[in-house]
Amino acid sequence: MAVTIKDVALKAGVNPSTVSRVIKDAPEISEKTKSKVRKAMSELGYTRNAAAQILASGKTNTIGVVFPPVVDKSSQPFFMKILTAINETARKFNISIAIATGHTQHELKKQVRLLYSERRVDGFIVLYAGKIDGIREYLMGNKIPFVLVGTPSDHQNEITHVDNDNELLGREAVRHLAGLGHNHIAFVTDTQEGEVFEERYQGFVDEMKKRNLTSSLLNFDQRFSYGNETAFVIMDDVLSLKVLGKLKEEGVRVPEDISLITFNNSVFGTIIHPFFTTFDINVTRLGAASVEKFLSLLNDNSDYHEKTVVPFKLILRESTQERQGEFKAKHNLQEYGEQDV
Repeated sequence: MAVTIKDVALKAGVNPSTVSRVIKDAPEISEKTKSKVRKAMSELGYTRNAAAQILASGKTNTIGVVFPPVVDKSSQPFFMKILTAINETARKFNISIAIATGHTQHELKKQVRLLYSERRVDGFIVLYAGKIDGIREYLMGNKIPFVLVGTPSDHQNEITHVDNDNELLGREAVRHLAGLGHNHIAFVTDTQEGEVFEERYQGFVDEMKKRNLTSSLLNFDQRFSYGNETAFVIMDDVLSLKVLGKLKEEGVRVPEDISLITFNNSVFGTIIHPFFTTFDINVTRLGAASVEKFLSLLNDNSDYHEKTVVPFKLILRESTQERQGEFKAKHNLQEYGEQDV
């Protein structure tokens, strides 16, 4: 037979109403009484009835975590790392998480609506930002509590979000390479969508202009080509592996011929030599802060929203060094084309 609040009250020598207030961690109950009641709960093996708790408090103590609608999430270690951080932080607050995922916007929105309409979650942490989409429109339109990881391009003053300063990341990458004597630097990417690309690239361009240097944007695809660059700023660690492989195929040495600097400090940065010089964006703190901000948003019932900026740091490894001289690419720029900004 299941242990009830009355059983706990009898063993602790208090009223059942006192046990209920201890479960809710009511401030008017003394720590001595709380300790006595919790000891009785532990000895009797009492566990709260989840359904009854939802009815009493109106909260499920569960946060929905929304992944972006992409097919191959496993190729991006960021998502697994931040999910781990969110889960570990939520557990400290006795909160559970539920994952919402889908290959398309339609699939994802359907799952998000189901989770909230059936009262399985109190709100959401959305692991992508950028331009407004159907998920965010649904959450904002129905006044559902949510926190974004990333910076939204619209309604920034109406959305609580957690992010790095991605423009500063782009600028710092240029500063580091320029400090090593590199003047011909290109930004390499395999996507031109999303706020992370836009902000990192904008910071790169701004710092290059500030130093009176010409910035180049190179798309990594089957026609990938480059000119007389002696350094690349690469969108992330995963793409950096592909670029490194391409350069090695062509006999280009890293960092002797071309220095590489990248972002995210994932496990991919130390798989093969040369290990990547990279910016650690502190994914663990991003995940923890998203939980903390969500709980604050949920409990305060405030109309005020804020951006939390998580600091980053540069990890110096093997893929960058001082410029040793002008490196001339072996490719015909007219044939392959070069994208200048």
